[in-house]
Amino acid sequence: MFYFVNTSMNLKKSGIEHAEMKRLALFNKHGVPAKIVTRFFSLSLHETLAAAGIAENNQINLFDFIQNSTGFKPRKLTIADLNLPAEYQVTADAHNYKVEQDDQLRMRVNTISATDSRLNNVQYFDRNGKLTKTEWYDTRGFKGLEQFYTFDGQVASEQVFDPQGKVVYQTFHMQNKQGKVKNSLYRFIDYHGCDWSFNGEEAMMRFFLDELNQVDNGRNVFVVDRTYELAWSTLRMHTRPFRVMHLHSNHVNDPADPRHSALNYNYELALNNLADWNGVIAATQQQADDFTARYGTTTPIFTIPVGVVADELSAQPPVKWSKRTPGKVVMVARLSEEKQQDQLIKAIKKVHAKFPQVSLDFWGYANGDTGTKLHQLVAELGVGDYVKFNDYTTDVGQVYDHAQLAVLTSRAEGFALALLEGQAHGLPQVAYDIKYGPQAIIRDQQDGLLVPLNDIDALAEAIYKLLSDPAKLQAYSKQAYQDSQRYSETAVWHAWKQLIAAAEQYYSQKGGANK
Repeated sequence: MFYFVNTSMNLKKSGIEHAEMKRLALFNKHGVPAKIVTRFFSLSLHETLAAAGIAENNQINLFDFIQNSTGFKPRKLTIADLNLPAEYQVTADAHNYKVEQDDQLRMRVNTISATDSRLNNVQYFDRNGKLTKTEWYDTRGFKGLEQFYTFDGQVASEQVFDPQGKVVYQTFHMQNKQGKVKNSLYRFIDYHGCDWSFNGEEAMMRFFLDELNQVDNGRNVFVVDRTYELAWSTLRMHTRPFRVMHLHSNHVNDPADPRHSALNYNYELALNNLADWNGVIAATQQQADDFTARYGTTTPIFTIPVGVVADELSAQPPVKWSKRTPGKVVMVARLSEEKQQDQLIKAIKKVHAKFPQVSLDFWGYANGDTGTKLHQLVAELGVGDYVKFNDYTTDVGQVYDHAQLAVLTSRAEGFALALLEGQAHGLPQVAYDIKYGPQAIIRDQQDGLLVPLNDIDALAEAIYKLLSDPAKLQAYSKQAYQDSQRYSETAVWHAWKQLIAAAEQYYSQKGGANK
């Protein structure tokens, strides 16, 4: 079994989650067992998985595991299922309910939305009107979580239930000397007849991974996609699976000096324990070469592209150029400081002065306050008529198919999945000339243009040069379709087969499962 280890799977996904989903589809197509593994607790996880097209048997979550609820058949629970005492008075409050007894508030029953009457949570109050407990409901239709509160309204403890109503997990919250709340203890209750306590989520995750590794007699491969959060747990497993670290971004802070630069903090712990990994995945040959130059080949490095161009997409006819919106520029990425969308906004203003037909659409959710800052910049520069922000979309193909040009202004990229996605939709692209993805994906002056990092004038000139030359744009578009085939299913699977063979050899030499 291949386990792709992550922290969570959210409705709005980053490139790492999209990479896992593409990888999972590829493994399924070739009949190699694989699952996405997640750690975080989520009452709506299974609706998120269904929306993403991830089958139940292709994933396993830590809490599902201890709840034994992965295959639970969903049911609809409403306020009627609470069987409230007859002496309680229930009053509708918008799409929620207020429950009183003798004019004293006892409960608030909150539904998911005005159009969804399923239970979201039930709040309980004492005689003084203070909140004492909240019961939260899994979207599949069972009470999944209880939270208990201190006198001042802080969460004191939590417990998770299985679908039969049995407590399977507890955590307790304490205040440190600075008055900040932290989790002090994590417990599995009656797991295989025993209670287990853990000092931190990392230790709990380690236990979970070791339990997973009992499947298939321990002949499993763990590909860690979020190294910062999960390296500790993976490296300290008591069993010894085939462990692989995935480099999704630059592994050093200064890509210009990969042999001596300080390490990217996301990979520092993992790389300082490099000998404990059975392999490292880099998304481009350039990064693999830089890694080898610094660390040698004692720990094998595998070059496996993050993106995959599905056969179904490749089989579609090219988008007619007449159907693309003239002057439409898009950037598909999180609104995040390292993506440097502010530079693109400034460049587009310069382009607009010479090419008034230009328009720019951003697609992606915001990290932190970056979205607010970018909206302020648009207002300050007076470009709001032709610069628009759109949220995360699950139909990004339509975004690419209606644009004439895509731009990426990141200062660092491990691969840049959006570049490959745009290329596969025949979209010419402009990006900063950086390691690793832009230099690997864009063929300069053939399917797009690479410009010097942080050179806003050069960025603006490149955008203008292409938009003002429809013949060149169409030629670049035709070439983009062809170049995307470097990342076809066949090509990417060939790269994965090398790692699969290495894992088979590891277990063949190892003999026993967890020796």
